[in-house]
Amino acid sequence: MTIEQTETFKHVVQPWTVGELRKALAGLRDDLPISVWTTSEPDGPTVEERVITHVGFGKVDEGDGWHEDRTYLGISVDFPSGEYSR
Repeated sequence: MTIEQTETFKHVVQPWTVGELRKALAGLRDDLPISVWTTSEPDGPTVEERVITHVGFGKVDEGDGWHEDRTYLGISVDFPSGEYSR
């Protein structure tokens, strides 16, 4: 396959639930940092490390103002602390 050609494929993942995350975290010490490894494409290699900076519910506007959307729990991530070039 050349660079100009692309291939379409179906990428299916099973998002974790809060219960699965709780089970995975059971017994770990409270001050243990959590890293998140991201990919640049579906099924791609791990390319960058992030750290969790916030967990909360999103907001949706249902026509009568903004409300908390409790259909999913969002996790915000950022680059780890360190020195970076701009």
